[in-house]
Amino acid sequence: MKKISPTAQTGIAMLIGIPIGLFFGQDLLFLGKVSQALVYLIKTLSMPLLFFAITDGFLKAEFKGKGFLSLLLVSGINATCAVSIALLISNIFQPGQWLKLSLPASSAFSQNDNWLETFSQKLSISELSQMLTGTTLVILVSLGVGLTLFTLQRTLLRERPDFFEKISHFSSLGLKTIFQLVDWIVLFLPLAVFCAVVKAIGTSGISVAGGLLAYFLACSAGMILHIVFCYQTWLRFFGKIRLKRFWKEAEEPAAYAFGINSSLATLPHTLKALDRLQVSNASSRLSACIGTNFNNDGILLYEVVATLFLIQAYGISLSVSAQILVAFISIIACIGVAGIPEAGIISLTIVLSSIGLPAEAIPFLLTIDWVLARMRSFTNVLGDITVAVTIDRITHQGRFSSRSETTILD
Repeated sequence: MKKISPTAQTGIAMLIGIPIGLFFGQDLLFLGKVSQALVYLIKTLSMPLLFFAITDGFLKAEFKGKGFLSLLLVSGINATCAVSIALLISNIFQPGQWLKLSLPASSAFSQNDNWLETFSQKLSISELSQMLTGTTLVILVSLGVGLTLFTLQRTLLRERPDFFEKISHFSSLGLKTIFQLVDWIVLFLPLAVFCAVVKAIGTSGISVAGGLLAYFLACSAGMILHIVFCYQTWLRFFGKIRLKRFWKEAEEPAAYAFGINSSLATLPHTLKALDRLQVSNASSRLSACIGTNFNNDGILLYEVVATLFLIQAYGISLSVSAQILVAFISIIACIGVAGIPEAGIISLTIVLSSIGLPAEAIPFLLTIDWVLARMRSFTNVLGDITVAVTIDRITHQGRFSSRSETTILD
């Protein structure tokens, strides 16, 4: 009997969960705790995974200056594309006009006509500190340890080669052990997907108002356009890889990301997919580990669309410069956001509070966020893979980079 693939298992779990959630309603909401527990376990293991992956990369001298610069360049261009798409969709289709909300009198928009000045003064140090999530701290510590070991590498190899060898062995063993533990836990991910879908359907149902439908279409269309035009352009013309091959290898991590709504929990599958695409460890870890706080195009695009949607729903008119400031605040909120479920909602709360909009508006969006959240994770994971392939080609580190063009395109 042919074994059912992980992708098929995830799809089946989602399809079964929808009718059960509709039929039993709120009687099975407790199942949400099962999915939360499984994702929490993977998230917990992903923290040491990040640490060992980054540290091991420095010990093996895999992270070089050109790679860092390529990461920042490609991620910056991707973020600019995501913001541009979000602004275009929000201004052309005006999705917020389909939902009418009343703005509280205490809002900064009601108190000051010079909205741009009020906006620029809203972001505080305390709100900036909220953006330093656990993932950011792990990455900073890993970079510190890795850079220290990298700096002392020659000295240690000359004076204490046995000590350096033990550190390198410990790092590699830790990475291998975490990978194995995560592999065991992900066997239960279809169960987590089933429980999550049952809870979401039982809580919110599947009916949405016209305004929320417009909001959903704007967000989802923006992410699809970003994937199709931005990512595939990088892959085809810079990564020099056939799109058919890319989608074949990216299918599994993308499906897991959509199913469990976590790009961080999908990290082991992302790294394995990049290995199958013959991307070097240096580029894989730069993009998927260190670059995880930069490659959040799904969250960034969603935040800009969601914020402008609410602004339109409140009947507020913004200039182009003010909308660009909204996008800038969204970029800041995205840097450091952890790849965990509901990270988009957390960062959206920071954005809304920063510009003076009431956070009470968020429940309007949560009705359908269980779908959009998975699309954000789906986009973020594809972004991680795309950036890794692209910077690997730019820096010529990949195992496929020395092959002929014909082989690359097969």
